Amino acid sequence: MWKPEYSVGVGPIDDQHQRLFQLFGLLMDSIHNGETESTLDRIFVQLRGYVISHFRFEERLMRKAGYATLDEHEGLHDKIRENLCEYRSRFNKARDEESRGAVVDEVVIFMNQWLVEHILGEDKKYAPFMDTPEVHKLAESYYHDEKG
Repeated sequence: MWKPEYSVGVGPIDDQHQRLFQLFGLLMDSIHNGETESTLDRIFVQLRGYVISHFRFEERLMRKAGYATLDEHEGLHDKIRENLCEYRSRFNKARDEESRGAVVDEVVIFMNQWLVEHILGEDKKYAPFMDTPEVHKLAESYYHDEKG
């Protein structure tokens, strides 16, 4: 699912984007394999947690890089976080297989559009601001700190 043209030129961010694609693939595989509600919920939790961590990391770097439209970008991130939370809530409240399936279908469409459109559209806009030795050094430092 990951393609080289999705790269924003900052290794740790690209690594995180690739991990988001992997988690989305895991969700897709779990859906197609008919996994249990609890398994799908666990993947929702994992995906949302990773999204939150990634956004925090990305926003720290944009702030350090002096990205001019950071507030707007953070607003987009807020909306994505809200959507993921809402999808999980709706999935857990669904009473039957058809209702859960409808939520999952929405999540698949949302994730597919968001991952590709957000990275190629919004994230590519900050790439020139991030292309400095200082930001690359900070990115590596932050990334290793967060990984433990």
